[in-house]
Amino acid sequence: MNIGKEAFISLLHGFGPGVADLRLDARDMSLIGTVALRTHMLHTRVSADVEAPGPIIISDLGKLLTFVKALPKESMVAIRALEGTPLRVLSGNVDLTLPLSDYVHSAANVRVSKAMALKEDSERDNWKHWAGTPLPCVGRLHTSDLMQVQTLEKIVGKNHSITTHFSAEDKTWNISAGEKGGANMTVSVGMEDCSNDDGNDIARSSFGGWFPSVINCLPPGVVELYTAHKFVLILRHTEKEHLLVILDQRSD
Repeated sequence: MNIGKEAFISLLHGFGPGVADLRLDARDMSLIGTVALRTHMLHTRVSADVEAPGPIIISDLGKLLTFVKALPKESMVAIRALEGTPLRVLSGNVDLTLPLSDYVHSAANVRVSKAMALKEDSERDNWKHWAGTPLPCVGRLHTSDLMQVQTLEKIVGKNHSITTHFSAEDKTWNISAGEKGGANMTVSVGMEDCSNDDGNDIARSSFGGWFPSVINCLPPGVVELYTAHKFVLILRHTEKEHLLVILDQRSD
């Protein structure tokens, strides 16, 4: 399988914090990846030159990223993932071998299978429910309006919880962090085509200090947002096969 350096880095970087290993599936001229953690679930697909379909097990994502980042800008990366052998990653005159792994934490079969079943059920229902819970809050936003979310950590620190407020009346999705008597910061993101069929104007959800890093997984473009009060945030890209589900940390 072959893929360009920049596209490969973007893919590997795009699964969020807490991902130390990774399973990718090469098929249909694509690389497909899904992770399911306690903080978030992410499913994505990117184009690639696939010679033979099959799984690609990356036992040490950090080492692979360091290797690929050091390659010249226009490099192509060749991936050799034969069953029962260590993963080989080649480019030009350099060759990286990563050891075999029998278990991929970020893609544990039970968690990923359950997450993908929930995704497929919600897709069939046109994203009106997730895990049987209605998603009355719907809106569209551009990921460029989320850029300032990355500064929350720098302003208020890493250890503060982050709260989101969805307001259909104001057509805004507010992301806030801070504490009483200290620095507080809110990023207000405008939305289009937004509605809340719940009857309550505002839906709130709470997350840990890792939230900005997870939001940073979204590729550029327009995303649809689905949520409910004290529930998950679902962000679905409208132009790519890319789904991010962020788990509320204080849900009922």
